[in-house]
Amino acid sequence: MKNKTLFLVGAGLIGLVLGMTGCGTGSTTVTTSTTTSASTATAVESALPLVRTGAAVATGAVLDFAVKSSGTRTRLANEMYAAANGVYSLSGGTFPSPAQLQATLVAFGGSQVDASYAPFVAAIAALYASYYPKLATGDTKSAVDLLNAIAGGIEDATQAYVTVPVAATVASS
Repeated sequence: MKNKTLFLVGAGLIGLVLGMTGCGTGSTTVTTSTTTSASTATAVESALPLVRTGAAVATGAVLDFAVKSSGTRTRLANEMYAAANGVYSLSGGTFPSPAQLQATLVAFGGSQVDASYAPFVAAIAALYASYYPKLATGDTKSAVDLLNAIAGGIEDATQAYVTVPVAATVASS
């Protein structure tokens, strides 16, 4: 029963996130490669608020609905918060493939220990993958902005649950 519930939560999250962001699609008539880059950047940049919200909703839904134990919720929130920092680290001038982003999220979390982390990874990876084709033009600024919006959304949703936010730790050093 628990696996079925987690599957339904995960499927719902992916549908919700992709529905909110319109799957990162938009119709644009393109005539030159310069116009292609400009329209791609514009499409991605204009979607950033929705991307951040989508990442926050996906993260928050796992923490609020899929996890019943407050101890597990705090542990997962700490792992998700750390994963957000991993996503920030990916934005160092290039852009990762969806598989690389997913591997980074898994590296920071409890997917091996707790099945509740898996829907989070799936939803965030699907959100990024929906915009990845628009990044294939090599526009690293848009890629960095997209990764930062995703990481920011994860941080937004976990702030209430993390025990020691990384920003507070860095500021106190």
